[in-house]
Amino acid sequence: MNKKILIIVGILILALGAGAIYGLPYVTIYRIIADLETKNTRQLSELLDFPQIREDVKRFAETKLQSGPADAKPDPWGQIRKSATSQVIAGALAELVTPEGLVNFVEQRLDAVATVQEGTNMTKLTAWPLFVALIGNADLAYASPSEFTLAVKVSDSGQIRFILRRNGVAWRLTNIAF
Repeated sequence: MNKKILIIVGILILALGAGAIYGLPYVTIYRIIADLETKNTRQLSELLDFPQIREDVKRFAETKLQSGPADAKPDPWGQIRKSATSQVIAGALAELVTPEGLVNFVEQRLDAVATVQEGTNMTKLTAWPLFVALIGNADLAYASPSEFTLAVKVSDSGQIRFILRRNGVAWRLTNIAF
């Protein structure tokens, strides 16, 4: 009898541990939202890989700017213009894609949402309702045991994928794919 109880307790502990490990990316997503709400830039720096995210956004912006009609012949002025554009984008992103820049951006968006709300039940959006809304409107999946993807639909044809990677037991937002 005693041996059966130990086996059952062991299985329960393993199941709880597996559930906790499975839920860690969700905890990281919630922590990012909560840190944005409380403007905790130090913690955001630990949860987000800003250099890699900056590179992803830069690549997306350059692709969008250069997706015009392709010229059949090489254009030296076009190359100079592309190079200058790339440098301007890199400089702007170095200033904007930072913990402080992200906090300011989210704060402005939340203020815009708050002014759109009507009625007497205007409540401040907090981390938990934002987390629940995000999870409810996103596709979440493990791409591998060390990669978790949160995909948010932004238009009929497009989505933004936020990619979290595991380092030990901790998860970190490392890439944004447009």
